[in-house]
Amino acid sequence: MKQPKKMRLPYMNNATAILLTLGINLALMVALNWGKSFGLADVLLDAAICGVMTAVINVFFVRRYVTWAQANRTLPANLPVSRMMMRLPRNPFLLALLCALFFGLLTPLINGMIFIFYDFETLRFGQMLVCKMVYACFLSAKILEVAIYRYVQPDVTGLNPAADAPPSPLVKPPLPQISYFQQLYNSWLTDFGMNMVLGLVLGGTIITSDDYVMIAPTLRAGILIGGIISGIIITMMTVPALAKKLGSAVASGEIPRLSQRHPGVAWLPQNNWLLAAVLCLPIILITVTVYSGVLSFFNFESLNFFQFFFIRTAYTAVLVKALVPLLLIRYMQPQK
Repeated sequence: MKQPKKMRLPYMNNATAILLTLGINLALMVALNWGKSFGLADVLLDAAICGVMTAVINVFFVRRYVTWAQANRTLPANLPVSRMMMRLPRNPFLLALLCALFFGLLTPLINGMIFIFYDFETLRFGQMLVCKMVYACFLSAKILEVAIYRYVQPDVTGLNPAADAPPSPLVKPPLPQISYFQQLYNSWLTDFGMNMVLGLVLGGTIITSDDYVMIAPTLRAGILIGGIISGIIITMMTVPALAKKLGSAVASGEIPRLSQRHPGVAWLPQNNWLLAAVLCLPIILITVTVYSGVLSFFNFESLNFFQFFFIRTAYTAVLVKALVPLLLIRYMQPQK
């Protein structure tokens, strides 16, 4: 199901760029490290290479795309303006160099912290390959956002936004807004509270004789219950909010409707909560499968609450990115 050309911005229809960078990074990893185990130093070096390669490829991909889109007049109307972004280089070589330096340092820093956080001594080649597939996709998506936001600025496009119209919702700022951190905090608080309350019922939360409250580690043997609880929480916290936002954007004309009806998606309910109810069971099944697979693949018999919560947060981010095009196509169906 192809999206209209007006919506084919890299961070919304980014499969080509992400698959390209992922393929090159995995090929380099296989060529340089086939069959070896990865200690902390190896993880840091591999992450630095990935950060540099991904930055360079994505910046040139976006610059070429924006040039093509501007020539064909397919960029969204009323592009946002950012004085901070306009201070970054326009030249793709200089911007790629700057991004390569920044992400070449940031990526190993984050990967090293994760390696230590989970008390890994080494990672097998297969385990590292899976980690690379996951974090390279996140990295590529973020660099695409940075590059596209830079190259839609008026000093590049020559297009000045209308003063009385809001910026296009199709162009996503790379830096999160304050509301994002508020939503993240609320998500963490809700998840923490739900796990504590349900843990009292199911035995995952322990009150000691000294009236201390303890949250027991997440056991691989009990991941079924944890996955079901998490699947319900994720569904009810993400699907209605996403559906409301995308449905409103389509109804207001900010996002155009499709010209043809897609029966495979059109049958889904329009009501936000009914849609969440329909998607709840599939999301629960996917959640249980992913959690069980991660714990088994990395040989985790038990994780503490915060180690498991990081996995849940990363999984939720991937799930939301997968839900966005599904819900978008649902609400873009032509009116009867």
